[in-house]
Amino acid sequence: MRTIYLQVGYHKTATTFLQQYIYPKLKQVNYIKQKQIKSYLQDIRLRHLSNTKVEEIRSYVDSFDNDNPILISYEGLSGSPFAPRKTKKQANILIGLQRIFPATEYDVHVIVGIRSQVALFTSLYIQHIHMGGVLDAYGYLNYCRNNGSLQSLNFHNYLQKVEKTFGRDRLYVMIYEDFRQNPADEIRKLLHFMGEREIPKYSTKTSARKSNKSYGVAQVRIARKLNKYFKSRSNPKGRIPTIRIPKIGNLAPRTLLQTRISYTLHYKKYELPEDIRELLKERYAEGNKKLAKRYDLELPDI
Repeated sequence: MRTIYLQVGYHKTATTFLQQYIYPKLKQVNYIKQKQIKSYLQDIRLRHLSNTKVEEIRSYVDSFDNDNPILISYEGLSGSPFAPRKTKKQANILIGLQRIFPATEYDVHVIVGIRSQVALFTSLYIQHIHMGGVLDAYGYLNYCRNNGSLQSLNFHNYLQKVEKTFGRDRLYVMIYEDFRQNPADEIRKLLHFMGEREIPKYSTKTSARKSNKSYGVAQVRIARKLNKYFKSRSNPKGRIPTIRIPKIGNLAPRTLLQTRISYTLHYKKYELPEDIRELLKERYAEGNKKLAKRYDLELPDI
C-alpha cells in the first residue's frame, strides 16, 4: 500500500517556505513539486473529474516510484480565497482526492496549516492590494462575505470534512503562529509525522517571508490609489496595461512599493480596522473553541 501525504493548505501558513526550502531536500519522502503536477492540481481544484481523468492522475503520481512515501503540497486544495466562485467546494475537492487515492490502495495522510482568522484575513486583504485590487478593507470584507470565502475559513468545519473523508488519525494540524515562534521545532514535528528523521539544512537569511515582505500602512494606502489606473485581474477597468520590463518585472505599483527603499522610507505593520477584527473574532469564536477541544490545540489569541 502506497503512503501519500497531502498538504492541502491553508494559504498564508508557511506553505511556500516549506515548498521552497524544506520539502525538496527530504530523504525519506518523495516530494512532487507543483510544477511537475500543476495541470492535474488545477483539475482537482477546478473541474469535475471523470473516471478517465482520475485514472490518469493516479497513474502519473504512481510513476514517481522509489518506494518512498509521496508528498504533494498545494494550498489550493483547501479552496481559493482569491477566486472562490471558480473553485470547487472544499468537500468536493476532498472527494476528488479520495477517488484518486482510494483507501484500498493508498494510506493517505492530510496536513492542514491554520492561523488566526484575523491575521489570515489581513494577509489575504494585503494580497488583494498586491494583485492590483482597489477595495478598502470594508469593501473586501463584503466581497468575501458574498463569495463564500469567509465560510471557508471556519477551520473546525473544514477539519470535520477532512476527518469524514480520510479519518481523524490521518490528520496533522500545524498552527502558523507556533511555526513563526519556533520554526525548527514545528518543522521537526511535521517531518516526524511524515517519517523524516532530521531537518534538512536551510538558510534562515533567505526565506520567502523576508524576500516577499508584505505592504505596510503607507504601501496599502498608496497602492490602492495607484491600482485604480493600472489594468489587472483585480481591476480590469484600469487604463494602463501591464508592461513587462526586462530585469525589472511588470510596470505596476507593486514593483515600486514592495522594495527595500519603500520600506526604509516608511513602514508600519498594516492592521485591519478594529471593528472588522472584532467581527471576525466573533464569527469564528465558537468554531475555534470546538477546534481547540477536539484536537487538543493551544490556539493563538484571536
